[in-house]
Amino acid sequence: MLSVKLSKTIGFCSGVKRAIGIIEDTLSKSKNKIYSLGAVIHNPLVIKHLKEKGLVVVESLTDIPSGSTVILPSHGTPRCILNSSKKRRLNFIDVICPYVSKLQITCQNLYSQGYTIVIIGDKRHPEVMALKEIASGAYVIEKASDVSKNVFSHKKIGIIAQTTQSRDTFFKLISLILDKNPLVKEVHIFNTICRDTSNRQEEVKRIAGRVDVMLVVGSRISANTKRLLSIGLRGNKNTYLIESEDQVSNNILKGAKKVGLISGASAPEWLVRKIVKKIKNHKKER
Repeated sequence: MLSVKLSKTIGFCSGVKRAIGIIEDTLSKSKNKIYSLGAVIHNPLVIKHLKEKGLVVVESLTDIPSGSTVILPSHGTPRCILNSSKKRRLNFIDVICPYVSKLQITCQNLYSQGYTIVIIGDKRHPEVMALKEIASGAYVIEKASDVSKNVFSHKKIGIIAQTTQSRDTFFKLISLILDKNPLVKEVHIFNTICRDTSNRQEEVKRIAGRVDVMLVVGSRISANTKRLLSIGLRGNKNTYLIESEDQVSNNILKGAKKVGLISGASAPEWLVRKIVKKIKNHKKER
């Protein structure tokens, strides 16, 4: 008999839930068009839902009429973009995740105290790009090959993490940085990975090894979702990324008796419930 092992943590994280609530409230109360600068969160299904409620998504502030209201994304916005629009009298509503906001403050404090900033994260992620703007000359470490020997000799360094970084990767890269830079003068390490991210990573580790098939619900453009997939695959080769209930196929479930299920932080709970229903329907067809 096919059974489903559901993670304790599913649906939106608190930061995404807060952002969506602010956006939906703004859309319901405004008589004018509400714009967003890019995707407010990394999930196309949720963005489609917000567009149906009236949100207009643009990729550049130059596409927005002067005096309009603009939603800034939950993962942060580089200052250069905001500074370039000052003359256009745009009204910004910033739904930045509180964890990302706290990370930016930590980065600013370290930088102002003369520390060289080391960011462990994805070089092209908007969150990391905003941090690099705060701390000029910051180093971004994505993988082991990015760590050079003696580059931090006689320097004071502050190490921080992208909020959706893998905790295992974070500590492994810290160890490698210290190993290759024995002459570093001073090191301050801040684990800025958000609690929800860490909890989900521990959950997928716990579940993946106990089931026949592990499903990670979320978008392939979501950093935290991709990390859950990677962690799941280490514990179970039959781990799959599922973006919608239509992707739950007989080929994936074939021969399985136990199916594990977890979601990324930007995957809505209603999507998770649809996928659980699809799995149960498969059970009836067996």
